[in-house]
Amino acid sequence: MEKTEKIEFVADMHTHTIASTHAYSTITENAEWASEHGIKYLGMTDHGIKMQDAPDYLKGVRIFRGIEANILGTDGSLDIPDYDLQLYDTLEWVNVSFHVQTFRPSVRSEHTKAFLNVLKNPYVDVICHSESPKYDYDFDEVTKACAAYGRLIEVNECRLERGGVSAERYKAILDCCVKHGTRIIVNSDAHFYTHIGQFPLAEKLLIETGFPAELIVNSSEERFLGYIKERNDRI
Repeated sequence: MEKTEKIEFVADMHTHTIASTHAYSTITENAEWASEHGIKYLGMTDHGIKMQDAPDYLKGVRIFRGIEANILGTDGSLDIPDYDLQLYDTLEWVNVSFHVQTFRPSVRSEHTKAFLNVLKNPYVDVICHSESPKYDYDFDEVTKACAAYGRLIEVNECRLERGGVSAERYKAILDCCVKHGTRIIVNSDAHFYTHIGQFPLAEKLLIETGFPAELIVNSSEERFLGYIKERNDRI
């Protein structure tokens, strides 16, 4: 596999706007910053908000209507009702994650079960910030399932900035991704526009671990658009 030496990221698919009450930038600010910093594809993944009227392009940046959905149970349920197909049909990108407000940290087997079940949802694209020790899971089993379902594991720059055990846990997750050929996506989890497309710690980690460039979905336009085509075909 091709070793990673320098990564030119083209997409950031986990960002927030003022529609998420704890973020501070407008979609226009986000798009303008992205355009100025080489990001061509931007996921606007606010928390549980319907965005049918969101623009497709701003400042030359393709805007994807997305959501960061909360995992609610071990059955893989999300805070998007299964029957709300109208909402699903408006979404072009679905990140899923655990948050303490909506899923009380439990035991490893329960977290693993939740991830495995959420991957059965064809609309789900990415398992996000899964490095948290509060939500420990079977890295090998879940990354293998991601590869089988054609889904992505996120490396989250914001979590790496917090320090602690994030980098070491990501190394273990990345090892499993290489083992199973599981693709990843690097995201900022930006809650302020100047964080969009800025991934210095994630890039450092990927280079240090020699992570294969071909498994980084947003490290080239060809790979990113290839995944988008797969998603469209899947749904």
